[in-house]
Amino acid sequence: MKKIRSYTNIWSVEKVLYSINDFKLPFPITFTQMTWFVLSLFVVMLLGNMPPLSMINGAFLKYFGIPMGITWFMCQKTFDGKKPYGFLKSFIAYIIRPKITYAGKPVKLHNQRMNEAITIVRSEVYGISN
Repeated sequence: MKKIRSYTNIWSVEKVLYSINDFKLPFPITFTQMTWFVLSLFVVMLLGNMPPLSMINGAFLKYFGIPMGITWFMCQKTFDGKKPYGFLKSFIAYIIRPKITYAGKPVKLHNQRMNEAITIVRSEVYGISN
């Protein structure tokens, strides 16, 4: 049973499809799963001629298996209590942002002594001279 920490979670119930028109699905799927499947299928179709995907000869694996695997992976809740999409987004943001900060803002290294110190360290470590 999932613990509800606030009342807003009560109203955010995911919609589930049990059938499409008169065709009954073998298992229920959510709109999130359907969206991930369609998006990953579109990406596989776009990148189908690029080297990793162009080496796959089986159409069933290429156009059904890979999107199904991506859908399954992206709908799991395994990383720090986040869905993999949110985890990847926060990981990429961490990699991109500057590491030297003060009060959440990047530090600009315009101090002359700091630039001289960096130049000295570079010349000693890497053998670079300016």
